[in-house]
Amino acid sequence: MLAILLATAIAPGTYTYNATLAGANVGTSTLIVKSVGTSTVIDEKVTGTISGSGASASDTLVLGADLAPLTYQMNATEDGSPLKDSAQIENATANVTDVHGKSASFDLQPNAKHFVVADFGLFAGLLPLPAQMKAWDDAPVLVVVPMLGRSAPLAPDATATVQRPASVPATDVALVFAGEAPFTIWYDPATLVPDEIDVEAQGLTVTRQR
Repeated sequence: MLAILLATAIAPGTYTYNATLAGANVGTSTLIVKSVGTSTVIDEKVTGTISGSGASASDTLVLGADLAPLTYQMNATEDGSPLKDSAQIENATANVTDVHGKSASFDLQPNAKHFVVADFGLFAGLLPLPAQMKAWDDAPVLVVVPMLGRSAPLAPDATATVQRPASVPATDVALVFAGEAPFTIWYDPATLVPDEIDVEAQGLTVTRQR
């Protein structure tokens, strides 16, 4: 078990990503990954624009020894207005508070044994996905989106065929997700760190500074 956990650990360090929407620069995200005891802590700071308005955000995602999310908190400012949301996961239930202060609870579905967290415009929940999928044998998960107070099933699509972008290293592996908002993560199989995230339907590309 220890060997499996070590093989799927996310290397501590600082990772910076640039986001473009339809070719236009919309934001920069810097993530710091730390090992704290048996947990992995991901701290993120983002600056960019939302619908033409200036925005900034910071969020923290804490993962357990098995890479399952434990807590998530986000604080942001959009056009001068404060926003915040959060999630706390205990056993098979995720308790979420959205940006309007409304609370909701989500239980794991029969075919999903783990939660993952994803918030729009933020990447702390996407960074660990390759490591999580390797640790969990590509099993289906339930993704919670604290900003919207929603959840949705999510699973890798092993049958999908995608074209490698010119910006992606030749050794990278594609992790493709179907569902309501399909996306592809290109990651380094040696480190499990994403190099590029493509949300094709939205024209959004997130590229790691290397």
